[in-house]
Amino acid sequence: MDEIYINSNKNNLFNNYPDLLTIADMQNALGIGRTKAYKLINGGEIKHLRIGKSIKVPKQYLIDFITQNCYNYLANKGISPVTERSSKKW
Repeated sequence: MDEIYINSNKNNLFNNYPDLLTIADMQNALGIGRTKAYKLINGGEIKHLRIGKSIKVPKQYLIDFITQNCYNYLANKGISPVTERSSKKW
């Protein structure tokens, strides 16, 4: 089975974004449109908070979503993600 080394230092991911993202911030971070952003939120794929009528996504929830999807993608391809090394091959 192939291995891909993933940098496990998540602290640098999305440094330029606030800790609590708006839908627009999330769209920009993921490079997706408004419709896709709301599908991810309403489908429960990205955890979020409702504050009044607004939706906020804690940055950690977005990082968790991306990390989980990377692992799922790699697992479906038969590739073992390894996080012990700091360099990444991918």
